[in-house]
Amino acid sequence: MVQQQQRAIETKEQLLSAAAEVFGRQGYRATTLNDILGSTNLTQGALYFHFKSKVGIAEEILRRQHELSNALGASFLQSGDGGLVSIVRLSGALAAQILTEPIVRAGLRLGTESAEDLPGAAAPYRDWIEMAHELLRRADTEGDLRPGLNLEAAAELVISAFTGTQFVSAALSGSADLLERLERLWPVLLGGMAGDPGHPAVARASELVRAGASTGMDAGIPS
Repeated sequence: MVQQQQRAIETKEQLLSAAAEVFGRQGYRATTLNDILGSTNLTQGALYFHFKSKVGIAEEILRRQHELSNALGASFLQSGDGGLVSIVRLSGALAAQILTEPIVRAGLRLGTESAEDLPGAAAPYRDWIEMAHELLRRADTEGDLRPGLNLEAAAELVISAFTGTQFVSAALSGSADLLERLERLWPVLLGGMAGDPGHPAVARASELVRAGASTGMDAGIPS
C-alpha cells in the first residue's frame, strides 16, 4: 500500500512537471492533454486518475505557483528591512523563482493569458498587490515616500510594472535579461514614489535586485 501511494505521488508530480513545461512554452489554449502525455511515459489512465481535465491540471499549477510566491513574499513581509528596500529585493527573489522554477513560469503565463478560462487565476495578483501595498505602507510609515502618494494605486503599478517587465523579457530574450530589466525599472519607478531621490532603494537598485535574486536561489525552491 505504501509503495502504491508513493508511486501515485510520483506519477502526479511527473504529470505536473510535464504540464508546467508545456504550459510555460505553449500557453493554456494551445496545449492539449496529449501534448502533456507526449512528454511523459504515462498512460491516459494515469492522467485521468489524478486529473479530470486540462483545467484541473492548470488550476493545480496555479495553486502551487501561488503557494511558492506567497511563501517568498511572506519572508520579506516578516523581515525588519525597510519597505522600499524590501520591495526591490522581493522583485529579485521573485525573478529568481521565475528563472529556476517551471511551475512558477507556467503559473504566471496561465494566470496572465488565460484568466477567463481559469477561475483561480486572479487570486495571485490580488495577493501580490496586497504584499506590495503592505511594503509601501511600511515605507510610508518610515517617511520614505512622497507625501500624498496613493498607496493603493502605487501597489497596483508596482505589480503591473513587474509583470509587464517579466513578459517583455520572456518575449525578447527568453527571460535571460529579466534581472537587468528590473535593475533598470526600479530607479525610474521609485523616482516618482520616493521622497528622497537618493534613497538606497533608488541608488542601489541593481545591488538590491541581485541580492534578492540570491535570496530566491538560496530559498530551496523545489523543482
